[in-house]
Amino acid sequence: MEKLKARVVARGDLQHIDEFTDTWSSCVSMKGLRMFLAHTVKFLKRVKQADFIGAYLQAKAKGRFFIRLPDIYKQYFPTMSKYFGRPLMLRKAIYGLTLSGKLWVTKFSEWLLNQGFIQSKVEPVYVIMYKNEKTWPRLIFYVDDMLYFGSNEQ
Repeated sequence: MEKLKARVVARGDLQHIDEFTDTWSSCVSMKGLRMFLAHTVKFLKRVKQADFIGAYLQAKAKGRFFIRLPDIYKQYFPTMSKYFGRPLMLRKAIYGLTLSGKLWVTKFSEWLLNQGFIQSKVEPVYVIMYKNEKTWPRLIFYVDDMLYFGSNEQ
């Protein structure tokens, strides 16, 4: 059995930067990472790591973004041949899109806050949830990866 996989990536060199006014998204600083690691040592906890697979694809594209699939790949996807060579409007952010990082961080941050996490005032990507005095998960995220630990091993 043969399985083909493909990932569509936007070419950043063909995007018009002046169309996007705010593309900055928060990312962990060394100061924030040191603070997070200091807390793990203080509480004698083990740091765990998670990777969000296809993270950028989770955020909806805000605005009108179009891509064109190159005709050269028609032979590999014959059932989708009518889509090649035409402009296609994106519904979701994709890798390579100038705004993808910002859209993902915004979506993930909103979700965390809705779950009851509280953002650090110094480091916006460092969040803590206080369930009660004895249980509190802490996490810090950067791009599509996350470090975390909690008061218990669950």
